[in-house]
Amino acid sequence: MRQQNSDLPRQEFGTASAWAVAVTIPARNEARRIVPCLEAAATSLKGRGGIVLAVNKSADETVARARAWFEASGATGMILNEQSPPPGRGVGRARRQAVAACAHRLVPGAVIMTTDADSRVAGDWVDANLAELTRADLVCGAVLPDAEEFAKLPATIGRRGVLEGEYMALTLAVRQRLDPVPHDPEPTHLNAAGASLAFTTDVYRDTGGISDFETGEDRAFVLAAERRGWRIRHSARAHVITTCRLNGRTSGGMAGALRARITEADPFVDELLEPAVQTILRARMQGSIRRRCNDGLEFGEALAQMEESTAELARSRLRLSDLHRELPLLAAAFAELEPVAERKSA
Repeated sequence: MRQQNSDLPRQEFGTASAWAVAVTIPARNEARRIVPCLEAAATSLKGRGGIVLAVNKSADETVARARAWFEASGATGMILNEQSPPPGRGVGRARRQAVAACAHRLVPGAVIMTTDADSRVAGDWVDANLAELTRADLVCGAVLPDAEEFAKLPATIGRRGVLEGEYMALTLAVRQRLDPVPHDPEPTHLNAAGASLAFTTDVYRDTGGISDFETGEDRAFVLAAERRGWRIRHSARAHVITTCRLNGRTSGGMAGALRARITEADPFVDELLEPAVQTILRARMQGSIRRRCNDGLEFGEALAQMEESTAELARSRLRLSDLHRELPLLAAAFAELEPVAERKSA
């Protein structure tokens, strides 16, 4: 895989063997959570590769604690430490630097996985991702809140989340009925978070890699892969547990969404949710395109053209109050839908 070499200060640990799997983790001021994160990743990895920790503008003991853990555990991996990244570059840059730093260690056909420093991957996370990659090229895992931390949050978060969850589930049901995807069967979801991604080196090279965005680099990467015709799997099996803190390391993200549900009278909901009419139209058009296209690249190109040329699909962010109005409309529309025939994978 051709990647720009990382010239950041680097420390390497463990064996010098080649890696079949690389687990990459960006971190900033995560001294309290970094050791549990690394331990979970190592447990799931089972010696099949290495961990790359890309520390970005950190002012606490993240690096020191990570170094002590690597030395004590004997785990294979490396630590990058960039103290002065260019303005406007954050987690996306850290992820990109992590991949570049370990490119020379990867065997042909290696798999790259990403998670976050405030998350703990499941014990079977690596196994689940590898299993899903037998029928897909990029796996978006499920990100679950830490139950103990979530229980301590104000009750209003849970109450408001119920409505969004119902609308999300109905959106998925619409897509499954109008645009069933052979490589992304139920149970599935809509999330595409850097806290749990897994992809082949071919996908990474073909898309140009993860962009240096301060936020949103994960969804942008997944969208680019879909547009290039790669098979995207939204897996409920590959999952991570993540913190429920209200002050995150970047603007927005899970912390920002949780905070908004407490402090705002009418917060925005997930950007992937759309009005009922738009939800139906998008799924219907995507399904029609998928059934007539001969391969993934043709589908990706047609999908991009559909987005650009269909004014009715222009996205506008919904608020919680919008869901109160749209949920019964979407439910009624869904009840009238007839399922379409699913196109078999080639």
